[in-house]
Amino acid sequence: MGHKMMTIQEIEAACENAQPISLGDNAFSRMEFPLKKRLYPLGFPLDLSTNSEEVLNVAVESWGEFKALFQIPPIRIQAGVIGGDSMECPPAPVVRVHQHLFSFIADQENFGMIDMAHGFSCMWLTNGAVRHREYLRHFFLECAVVCPIATRYTTGVHAACVSLNGAGVLLCGDSGAGKSTLAYACAKAGWTYITDDGSYMVHGRDDLLVTGNCHQVRFRSSAASIFPEIEGRDITQRAGVGKPSIELRPASLPGIRSCQTANIRYVVFLNRREKEDQQLRPYSKEVVRHFLRQGRFAPMEVMPLHFAMIDRLLELDVHELRYQDVDWAVEQLTKMVETGRP
Repeated sequence: MGHKMMTIQEIEAACENAQPISLGDNAFSRMEFPLKKRLYPLGFPLDLSTNSEEVLNVAVESWGEFKALFQIPPIRIQAGVIGGDSMECPPAPVVRVHQHLFSFIADQENFGMIDMAHGFSCMWLTNGAVRHREYLRHFFLECAVVCPIATRYTTGVHAACVSLNGAGVLLCGDSGAGKSTLAYACAKAGWTYITDDGSYMVHGRDDLLVTGNCHQVRFRSSAASIFPEIEGRDITQRAGVGKPSIELRPASLPGIRSCQTANIRYVVFLNRREKEDQQLRPYSKEVVRHFLRQGRFAPMEVMPLHFAMIDRLLELDVHELRYQDVDWAVEQLTKMVETGRP
């Protein structure tokens, strides 16, 4: 922990009395992080250093099941917990990006900085922030990990992913389009579940390999009307401030197969707005290009690679799935993969 700066009189008195002197360190520049752990979120190596057992435990809960897949210099995170009087959950952080620096600031005591160019993150937290585990997980630990992965080593896509017979399908769309619901419905029908939200295309490969969080699936509470097995499950607020959701581990659900990666063969945009017109049809690649490019950031030297990865993705067949009935939608996707056409 940091030490209060001593006055000249205090230093003089300590020297005269041969007392130990604790040099001031209000900025915590000499803080020690004795707890260390190597983890593999999304298959990438991470070295976490902290002074908090709680931070370490939340990190292991999030990433302890992932297997090592990719050989890169380890991403490094230092997480310091320095007390604080309030036990209330801090507000959601404000994010700013400048060149290779990514800052996320909740308040004057809970904040962090990511160096995207070097894969290093540091954060300072209070006991109150750490006490709210989902807040800590989503806004700080996951942010510090996903940011360098999604900017330097992969191109992230806001999409669910499932695979059948070795063919991966990205399920894209706006929030509420049904990505999680349809991904889970496919998994129940014999597909392999990859992720329900974030899909990351790995750089430096000849194929379009996507990695994702296959150990988590989130539903809106309304999904219980479609899937009776999730009826009565706990409803949580994501990160303490987000939309209510039911969060489950696919491994706890009978008959669900999951995998960390898939080779993408099809891109499908979901549309539940057209209530009287169910069909699977070709979709505008120009619309998709703009959709996937928006809001993207990375170190300037890496940004052309992100655009190139998006263009590679658009060499695949891109479709729009207009649907209301989930079972019908799964049938259409299955037919597309098995026959090679809608």
